[in-house]
Amino acid sequence: MIFNSTEKEFISAIITYEGKAKSLAEVLNKSKLLEKKGIGIVQYEGKNIIFLRKDLYDDWFHNDGLGYVVELLSLIDTLIKKKYIIMIPFCTDNILMVGADACWLRPEVMSVNGNQFVTLTYRNENWLDSFGNQLYWPCKYTEQELPMGNLFHCTFSVSEELRELVKNNFRSEDEIRFRKQQCLTWVSIIAATLIGILGIIF
Repeated sequence: MIFNSTEKEFISAIITYEGKAKSLAEVLNKSKLLEKKGIGIVQYEGKNIIFLRKDLYDDWFHNDGLGYVVELLSLIDTLIKKKYIIMIPFCTDNILMVGADACWLRPEVMSVNGNQFVTLTYRNENWLDSFGNQLYWPCKYTEQELPMGNLFHCTFSVSEELRELVKNNFRSEDEIRFRKQQCLTWVSIIAATLIGILGIIF
């Protein structure tokens, strides 16, 4: 299977933090993949709210930001179907936001990174700085519109096949075998050429 650079980055993070992270949410938070992209995800009262940083994205429905999240969800689905990762239906983490460190200040208000605030009041989901300026565009979806379920918050197990794939720089066994065979073929051709040349000279 061929993975693009975004997918490889996430898969590598899964392998790096396997055993150190209880969930894929924790993998994303430890690796800072979403933070670098200016994305935060909050699942709250049946809503999936994706926050996109305003200085990186022109508007709230920016294709690059939302596309990245959809690509991650699609990749997780593929990894599960191929049995590269197995989701264990047991939620063990208490991560409030995927993509940043957050804690509750009071009901419906979270503190993010100690100096920013996320409000989750009805029809007023927002991510603000300490002066009340909006830092992120909020994009709100129902579970039917953008299904996430507990994908980010469940315990997971990684297959040996996926570990080997990352260890071999995302080359499959067939590719590795082909490259070895190709290398041996070239060595044989070079050796035969040298023997032929030496036979002519001597």
